[in-house]
Amino acid sequence: MAANRCDGPTTPPETSNKLVHRRDRDELAQVIRRYTNDEITAFAFDEQLNAFRNSPDSAVCFVSNALWFFYDDCTDHLAVLSKTEWDFFQRLLLLLESDGVAETVVSRRWSFTQLVALAALIGFGWVAMRLGWGYHLLAAAMPFGAVSIGIAWFREATAAADPCDPLAFPFTGFAELRAVYKAAAFKKTPYPRRIALRQIRSPLLTRTIQLRTYVVWLMLSPIVLLFQTLPIRQTQTRVVPFGPKQPQPDGPVARPSGPEAT
Repeated sequence: MAANRCDGPTTPPETSNKLVHRRDRDELAQVIRRYTNDEITAFAFDEQLNAFRNSPDSAVCFVSNALWFFYDDCTDHLAVLSKTEWDFFQRLLLLLESDGVAETVVSRRWSFTQLVALAALIGFGWVAMRLGWGYHLLAAAMPFGAVSIGIAWFREATAAADPCDPLAFPFTGFAELRAVYKAAAFKKTPYPRRIALRQIRSPLLTRTIQLRTYVVWLMLSPIVLLFQTLPIRQTQTRVVPFGPKQPQPDGPVARPSGPEAT
């Protein structure tokens, strides 16, 4: 994993297991198709996904958690997906129908932004000691909130690039994607026109909610700054194809025998 040039050393990576649990994969794929076919709404979708988030299968865990970002858990609604998001759903279904596993690497790194967050937190502590405890500290915290928001934006802009092609993710590239398509005999479902014009809430309401979020962030910035003093946690996931139905892009590989086959 590439690190920002300002970063310090990272902690050792954590990787997932390589168990394939076919029943969990098939049941999760069925839940996803029920949602994209408008058979269930977001609330039911979220409830059914919860059953898979602690699966022993790394691919099932990855898919069920990745889907959380593509529906609203405050307003019930039918599937609302852009063409790009729909294609991502199809690749997740492909992963579930294949014998590939999701390998996740988690790293933690330090950068100068932790020092900035610590300095801002100390600054707020000094202001709080001068002004005394009270609701007025919510207003006093807002300038430090601007620092916190700036740290978040900087970290997002300088985050290490994912080695996977965004249009093929979670597969590493189109060669691997084509190989897995062929091995799994997967048929992609075309993007339905009925979804194209849907929206969960109006653009005005969306902007209002975003503004409210930033106001709360500004007022409660000391809490956010405290977390921003901790090491930055980055997660990268890629698919590792294996098994007789999963040839590598340059040819088939033999399925291992014995306990390691699972």
